[in-house]
Amino acid sequence: MKYVLTLFCGLWLFEGKAQNLELSQLKTFITQPAVKVTDSMKKAGWIVHPELSGIKDEQMYKTLSFGKHKAEKEKALAWFRIHADHGIINQLYYQSPGINQYNVLLKEIMAAGTEKKEEQAIEDKKLSTYYVSPDFIFQTVVGENSYTVMVMANKVP
Repeated sequence: MKYVLTLFCGLWLFEGKAQNLELSQLKTFITQPAVKVTDSMKKAGWIVHPELSGIKDEQMYKTLSFGKHKAEKEKALAWFRIHADHGIINQLYYQSPGINQYNVLLKEIMAAGTEKKEEQAIEDKKLSTYYVSPDFIFQTVVGENSYTVMVMANKVP
């Protein structure tokens, strides 16, 4: 019985944190095969949404969600969307499960030696800000109860 309870608690803790992706993890997804990342996310409990995914020519995008809100069962806790050219991820969007996780990511972005671009845009009641480092470009998009981080490689010609 003690073993079953320990196993259940361990799985509950893992599932409770699986939707909280770290910046280092998001950055490692860039340049990885989309199939490999998708399989890894599915093993962690993320669900692929074919209706929000697709392929056109050699460009692919795939959308995944994690968990369900307690109060609003039709809403997911977190969203993850990858963009890939020729099967290799070049850009991703991660909608965090809340402001606390978003703030963790924002602190990591700022601590990574990024330069915050002063130009910000407000569109559809969402504030968009860009941060640039030698290796990555980050975009944060904050709206009402929505906290998204975009990551892409900063390729200098």
